[in-house]
Amino acid sequence: MTDQKPLFKSPYDIKDVSALFIIVAFILIFTAILGNNLFGIFQENVNFG
Repeated sequence: MTDQKPLFKSPYDIKDVSALFIIVAFILIFTAILGNNLFGIFQENVNFG
């Protein structure tokens, strides 16, 4: 065990991680807006009481 790897060595490129994070953030924002609109249409069409 003489050649141990450093514990906090970054295995990923920061550009790849930030690009992936931006893609996931846009997907989450898009689905949140879409889901909110669809739930509004659902509430208008279904009488809950």
